[in-house]
Amino acid sequence: MKLLIIGFDGATFDLIRPWVDDGFLPNLAALIQGGVHGDLLSTLPPVTSPAWPTFMTGCNPGKHGVFDFIQPHGENFTLVNATRIRQPTIWQRLSDAGYRVGVVNVPVTYPPAEINGFMISGLLSPKTGQVSEPENLLRRYEVECGPYRIAPNVQYKPGIEAEFIDDLYDLIHTRGKWALKLLEEEQTDVLMVHFIAMDLMKHALWRFMDHNHPRFEPGPYEHAIRDGYRLVDQYIGRLMEKLPQEATTLVMSDHGFGPLKNMVNLNVFFMDKGIMKLKRDPWTQLKALAFRWGLTPSAAYQFIAKLGLQNVVARVSKNTRNNVIGRFLSFDSVDWERTVAYSMGHVGQVYLNVAGREPHGIVDPDSYEQKRQEVIDVLGELKDDDGRLILSEVISGDATYHGPYAEKGPDLHLVLDDYNMIACPLFATEGKIMTNQIRGDSGCHRSEGIFLVQGPGIKTGERLAANDILDLAPTIMHLLGEAVPQVMDGRVLVEIFSTTQDVVYEEGDGSVDLVHEKGFTADEASQVEDRLRGLGYL
Repeated sequence: MKLLIIGFDGATFDLIRPWVDDGFLPNLAALIQGGVHGDLLSTLPPVTSPAWPTFMTGCNPGKHGVFDFIQPHGENFTLVNATRIRQPTIWQRLSDAGYRVGVVNVPVTYPPAEINGFMISGLLSPKTGQVSEPENLLRRYEVECGPYRIAPNVQYKPGIEAEFIDDLYDLIHTRGKWALKLLEEEQTDVLMVHFIAMDLMKHALWRFMDHNHPRFEPGPYEHAIRDGYRLVDQYIGRLMEKLPQEATTLVMSDHGFGPLKNMVNLNVFFMDKGIMKLKRDPWTQLKALAFRWGLTPSAAYQFIAKLGLQNVVARVSKNTRNNVIGRFLSFDSVDWERTVAYSMGHVGQVYLNVAGREPHGIVDPDSYEQKRQEVIDVLGELKDDDGRLILSEVISGDATYHGPYAEKGPDLHLVLDDYNMIACPLFATEGKIMTNQIRGDSGCHRSEGIFLVQGPGIKTGERLAANDILDLAPTIMHLLGEAVPQVMDGRVLVEIFSTTQDVVYEEGDGSVDLVHEKGFTADEASQVEDRLRGLGYL
């Protein structure tokens, strides 16, 4: 065993450092003291789905092709899976170099790839799909470890906190037990284990921990997140105990976390400003009027949640749900021949309705920059209910991505109130511009994730300046003594090593044969879409 990688989804030093100081996280404390650590900057936007492929490939989304959980096409979208990643992952590269590799639950790895070792796919895996490669891997250990779980069983809503917390703690225990067993039984040179639970808990329960949150609520759940971190810390320690002395341990996250104050219905704002237009027919205009008066998906969800049926609704067929949504104002109501821009994505992604790219595009490529600036100028007027300007930063897509797939990404990335606000992921939840997240979430992503590494040849007790998630794949290749593919955008973090080591680069572009892009089946897509809706990402 040469390298253990632990993916601690959504982890942040903002929480880790005070809890280390208070003695709650002894194993992370040991890694900080005995190795190198620092912030790890995420992708733009700081979202799970582009961040993990960026980590796995060392390439920016413009090269690997994954920008979000979904790929928008005007009023429609397709779901992303592992075959959308158009660059080789480190698992493929290391397998080809003769390493035996194990990958456990990393997001955007479904369908699992055939590698020299094994893979269990993570978030975005349908329950009925084949989630392991080889196919019989999970059956080998189910009697001893119990059923494997990829995702939570309980969808959060206010009032079921205890049940929700117990389910996520159980998810941590399940992942930890399986990781320990696989480490013992499946000989690997490189093993990666991913923990998703605390990301989900921080989305839902941040307000119970954060005394400065406007919706802070004192009570028995104040330390639920801290105790979940402590569980993950315990499994980090147990995994490290089983490593040989010459092994290296790397702990990292895809992004950080912080409080969520409000959600912004950007498409409502665009309608108010004339950037987006609705169809002129009487039925659409009637729906628009009803939308403004409260006949909205948000109102329907809150009614369902009060009845305690939100977990049941997730199992309703996609066709039935779409028929219901069609009764509301939606992207189907948009007059695309008069619409300049729209928002799709839960952090603040904006797409221009570009001719030749969008299904009903009207923005001439020759006037693209002018129209983009007009949208930016309008966004500069975005205010909260108190009249405070909330657009902290706007970054253009061409300043963010480069590569053959760059034009598929958002044209604009918005940082809303320093990420204290997010956007409605699809059309809008209600007729107001400012609203609460539909299921009551109080936490959301930040750019600053974590990076810790300890092992032979690694410096001790040093804190680095912030580095980029792009840097980990080339650093891992170099750490293992392999040449770094020139296609990777990141750099080798040479400053973590106690001795100077020349970086060797692979000649050529480092490309390998990739599987053809393959979408989900209709049933799989329905399952994954339901899961994303339950997690608040759709």
